[in-house]
Amino acid sequence: MPLPNYRDTFLQCLTTLKGLTAQSEEYVRFRWQAIYLTRGRFSYFFRGALDGASIGFSGQQIDLTNGEVSIIPARSVGLYGATFGLNEAITAYSGPQKSVIEVAHAFNEASEMDYHPEFFYVRMNLLHTASDSKMGFARDPRLRENTNLIFVGLEDQMTADLLEESDIARWVAQEKPMASTEWYAERYYYS
Repeated sequence: MPLPNYRDTFLQCLTTLKGLTAQSEEYVRFRWQAIYLTRGRFSYFFRGALDGASIGFSGQQIDLTNGEVSIIPARSVGLYGATFGLNEAITAYSGPQKSVIEVAHAFNEASEMDYHPEFFYVRMNLLHTASDSKMGFARDPRLRENTNLIFVGLEDQMTADLLEESDIARWVAQEKPMASTEWYAERYYYS
């Protein structure tokens, strides 16, 4: 069975992230983080938060060969996300590790061959501004949206097929949507 294609979920997350790199009328509060571990020399770390009048964003590029850290605009998350989107196969991680760095190490240690996957971690906690009291809830509850997902990008379909047949396949989603308490995209609820 082929790996589930999570490209559309990734693109939805990336579109949302791009809208969270500045003040937003759509959200009362948000907090997000994106980490892109490339198969090349650099990795990228982004954060953003809005809480009332307080707003902040940061972006960093880390050179993995010498450890040098450079500040980059948080809005460049869209550019680097689009670069991750060039992977021919994009699926989702569903294993036991809790951080994207642990996931990358586990893939490297467990693989008999070098798959060279890329990883793009997205965590978003969003509180929408629109109240929806017409739903029958008291005191104008607000819609919350949460995402916590690691996307796994593979250069080509042949590499994806090899990964699918390996022991590492147990760590990637077997279905879409994935039923998991740890890993999810666009979970909505009222509070």
